[in-house]
Amino acid sequence: MLGDESLRTLESEIHDFFTSLEKNEEYSGSVLISKDEKILFNRGYSFANREHQVKNTPETKFRIGSITKQFTAMAITILQEHGELNVVDNVSKFIPSYKYGDQIKLHHLLTHSSGIPNITQLPNIKELMKQPTTTEKTVRLIMDLEPEFVPSSKFQYSNSGYILLAYIIEKTTGLTYEDFLSNQIFSPLGMKNSGCDNHKEIIPNRAQGYEYDNGIVNAEYIDMSFPIGGGNLYSTTEDLFKWDQSLYTERLVTRESLETIFAPHGFGYGYGWFIDVDQDRRRFFHGGGIVGFKNEIIRYVNDRITIIILNNLSTTNVEQIRNDLTKIVFQEY
Repeated sequence: MLGDESLRTLESEIHDFFTSLEKNEEYSGSVLISKDEKILFNRGYSFANREHQVKNTPETKFRIGSITKQFTAMAITILQEHGELNVVDNVSKFIPSYKYGDQIKLHHLLTHSSGIPNITQLPNIKELMKQPTTTEKTVRLIMDLEPEFVPSSKFQYSNSGYILLAYIIEKTTGLTYEDFLSNQIFSPLGMKNSGCDNHKEIIPNRAQGYEYDNGIVNAEYIDMSFPIGGGNLYSTTEDLFKWDQSLYTERLVTRESLETIFAPHGFGYGYGWFIDVDQDRRRFFHGGGIVGFKNEIIRYVNDRITIIILNNLSTTNVEQIRNDLTKIVFQEY
């Protein structure tokens, strides 16, 4: 473990790195870095709300975009352990009217190998995403899409699969997606600052999303009923740290289930996680981009180092920040 002096040097170097980005409007958000079970760094930069000059802090709630997928995947795994479904079940078991449902298994949805086109590629997506909707309506849109390849034959990232999984969670449990996640994941882990985003609700410490258009502007509107299961959650760095820590334990599911979640399944993608090796270091990671937000969670599991970057400025180069930050951290370890 780092001594106090080395730890202060590391904190100072990371803080200088983010202060410089903040000054150049290249980062706006909160960042947490942990080693083993200890938080090494946990700070916010720039504004959660520019109009009211409210600063980002470790308590700021950000839309996490596709980081949502790992929670959907965990929910499916929990249901499998409860004996309520199996990842080898065909989609037709849950959506009998889906004409391609006999060819596609839940496993294919989880691993982006189903062949179902990505709903976010639809030509009218900008209009669709602004309309309040129901999961059933979105599922009907997906059911009309012709698969682009035979399941299991290749990897093609698709939000559609995760929307279908959210629907299957609701059909199987009789609960809303939000209630199931709250009961089975957020409450047990003490993640009090995570949930499904909804513009009508008063959500304390919620960040506003921003983008760039001849200067920083408010991001386009998206109704958060649309990306259910694939991108509709909000969270904080501290809640995501609780999530990260739980994945080293059997608090939610067994070791065997965790091994399936974090297996690369032939395409370098587990259940809701990308999996690879970065300079001999095994890592599980996922980005989360949604209108006005761009995020990353990276877990270097053999080193027990986790980097969580949440940010509310969509032009931020999160991948570059991740790479630079990793270099700074691993200089010390």
